[in-house]
Amino acid sequence: MVYSTCSLSPRQNEEVVQWLLDKCKGTFIIPISFGSLNKSASNNLPFIEEGSIPGTVRFNPIRNETKDEHSMVDLLFPGSGFFLAKIGKRQQSS
Repeated sequence: MVYSTCSLSPRQNEEVVQWLLDKCKGTFIIPISFGSLNKSASNNLPFIEEGSIPGTVRFNPIRNETKDEHSMVDLLFPGSGFFLAKIGKRQQSS
């Protein structure tokens, strides 16, 4: 199952996923990767970061200060970011 939101709120993201993991036996996170999220990859994809639950991903818009310290400019993705988790379930033995 894929759980995705257009929110960066931990309450709507990691807390929902953690609730599911705690309540449903046999569920687990299937790690999401885009190549690798190591330092060299994060330089190429700076808008992708791991969520607070390992294997989940947050896509944050990149914001950069302009010369005017009171103004911010979205460089890549204007608007809010989003969250993504892949959840698997082990089969129960009969």
